This record gives sequence, structure tokens and C-alpha cells, in this order.
Amino acid sequence: MEMLEKIASFIENIETKKFYLYAGVIIGSIFLFSAVIVFYHYRQVNYFKSQIDEINDLREVDVRTILTRAQRVQQQRAEVDAMLAEDVNFKIGGYFKDLLTELNLLDKQEIETTSQIEREDNYRESILNTKFVDMNMKQLTELLSKIEQNRRIYSKELEITKSKKKPDALEVSITIATLQPKEFGE
Repeated sequence: MEMLEKIASFIENIETKKFYLYAGVIIGSIFLFSAVIVFYHYRQVNYFKSQIDEINDLREVDVRTILTRAQRVQQQRAEVDAMLAEDVNFKIGGYFKDLLTELNLLDKQEIETTSQIEREDNYRESILNTKFVDMNMKQLTELLSKIEQNRRIYSKELEITKSKKKPDALEVSITIATLQPKEFGE
């Protein structure tokens, strides 16, 4: 209370000219302070608006990319289904045995194992692992070329090492695979 009385006494004792000067300074300060607050507020709003616009642009690009990829996956799935429908009874072991006979590589084959992996999609992956000994580079390239020419087969793993028996020969471990449709009811 005492402070208010001092302020009231100070205001009563000052001249009218000084009063208007002090009031102008106080009102000007309040106006300037308000203008600075409004300026910073709109500056922040514009900054966040530009950030939102940038994020929305990036999101649109991502959505277009995802839709394009999904469309490409659907197209590839349709191609795979059409390829699988062409030869329903395809067996990777029989194909590979015929290929080795054609290339005269049956005597080079040491080990062959097959396995199947159940996938989450509508396919089952049949995998063939085999090992060759005493192969030369020409035989290996012919084998890989023939595998690559068959759209139904794909290479998963290839390991080439120098033969321990012959200095100019190779030991090759190769894993190839194919997809087969799952049977309904499985």
C-alpha cells in the first residue's frame, strides 16, 4: 500500500509535460515489447509452417515411391506366377542333373543336397546345394551361364577355391534355388 501511495504522490507532483513524456515512454515501451512478441510469434509460425510444408512434400514423394514399388512388386509377382504356371511339375534336382549331363560335369560333382523352405508368401523355395571338384574356369562359366539363362532358377551363393589336388583346378560350391507355388490346404 505504501508503494502505491508513493507512486500516486510522484505522479501528482510531476509537471504535465514530464507526465506526458513518462506516459509516452511507458506506452511506447509496451507497444515496442508487444511488437517484438508479435514479430517473434509470426516468425516461429512461418518457420513451423515451412517445416510442415517440407514434411508434407517429402511424405508425398515417399507415398509415390511406395506406390510405385508396390505396383512393381505386383507386376513381378504376376510374372512369377505366370512363369510357375508354365511348368507346374518343375523339379530343381532333375533340371540340374540334366544340365550337368548336357555339360559333361557329372563326374566333377561331389555332393548334392536339396531342401525346401516355407516362405510367408504363397511360395515355397526349393534349394539345391552342390560341390564340384577339379573344375576349370571354362566349365564353371558355362555352368553359371546355363543357370542364368533359365528364368526359373537363381543363384544364391557361389564359393570358388583353388583345388588342393590339382594346381590349375577349382573347387566350387554353389547354391541355387527356385520358387514353387504352395499347394492349397497346406
